[in-house]
Amino acid sequence: MTNSLSNKKSNFLIFLCWLAYTSAYVARLNYNASMVEILSQLGTTKEAAGTVSSFFFFAYGAGQLVNGLLSKRYNTKYSVMIALAASSVINLSMTLCSGIDAMKYLWFFNGVFQSILWSSLIKTLSDNLADNKLSRAVMVMSTTVASGTFAAYGLAALFSAISIRWTAIFYVSSAVAGVVAVVWFVGMGSIQKEKKAIAKTENQEKKQFTLTPAFVFTVCVILICAVANGFIKDGITTWVPSILKEEFGVPASLSIIVTLLLPVLSIFGASLVKILHKKMKNENTLNGIFYFTAIILSALIILTINLKSAPLTLALFGGTACIMAAINNVITSVVPLYSRDKIDSGLSAGLLNTFCYVGSTMSTSLLGKIADTNGWNAVFVCILIFSVAACVISFAGVLTTRKKHNT
Repeated sequence: MTNSLSNKKSNFLIFLCWLAYTSAYVARLNYNASMVEILSQLGTTKEAAGTVSSFFFFAYGAGQLVNGLLSKRYNTKYSVMIALAASSVINLSMTLCSGIDAMKYLWFFNGVFQSILWSSLIKTLSDNLADNKLSRAVMVMSTTVASGTFAAYGLAALFSAISIRWTAIFYVSSAVAGVVAVVWFVGMGSIQKEKKAIAKTENQEKKQFTLTPAFVFTVCVILICAVANGFIKDGITTWVPSILKEEFGVPASLSIIVTLLLPVLSIFGASLVKILHKKMKNENTLNGIFYFTAIILSALIILTINLKSAPLTLALFGGTACIMAAINNVITSVVPLYSRDKIDSGLSAGLLNTFCYVGSTMSTSLLGKIADTNGWNAVFVCILIFSVAACVISFAGVLTTRKKHNT
């Protein structure tokens, strides 16, 4: 790719994007991380508490589509800074809430502003990095989930353990997002300065690409799988602390700490994608393999939950979280960046992330309702059904695409 940055600036840009999205994760997952304490202190139901996350996911998912379409017009130096600054203010406002009703509307607007970020960041990476830097960018950005989740849940566990009110985590998140907004603005100034200097000496040639039916069909299959991925991934992240507390009697603070292991495992999922993607360039094949693994893990959870073995159940949750992180990495990073010669990366990142958050929107309140009425075993059955459906669709996509290539 012409007009790409120097090696030093490329690495700095990847770091800036990592920092921005990690801080955003802290400022969005802090609510889920504190949900056990919020349920206890506000005396609300799981379904009601889950609606706050659902409001965020709905706004975030819809916003992903809008911002994906508009990202071509954004100067990301400003769009990312504004998104982080707004999220900072909203997090600070959450400390003033005394009930779920106010929280869900504030968290809705947090979703609106944070929906600007992913498509803007992927567009920034796509526009500025050479081909040999894409694999590094995918790997580094995949760790934002683990880093942000670890920070959010770690803080929530700490505050719970030392009996500090749940509002403390929102103060910290507000400060983090605000500081990173300033760092991004200053850092992108230097990036854009070098890019302008390079543009004066190089002529960028734009490749013309016509979308083929096979490519469009592949994307449609991935969109469906994205819904299942969001449903399972965020369902597990949101409700594992409650499951550990209710099924195994694990204290709230300890259940949150144990849950920190799940996002850390996502790094292994990303590493697995990096290895397999070198051998299998078909993203539907990768997703099919990963979802088949998720079927096995979900079935094992259902079969062993009555054994009341917290280590075994947590290990199975960990394996599922790792697989879901791998799928999410394929959908939201590998496809947009490696298909940049076929479709605008900002648009594809926004579109794919939208469908992931369609699943996320469904998962928190729906799984909370299922847990309230039918217990946690019914939740695991629901996750199994989504895994089976996504696996079948992925492999159907592989077979159909091969047939189209052979005719």
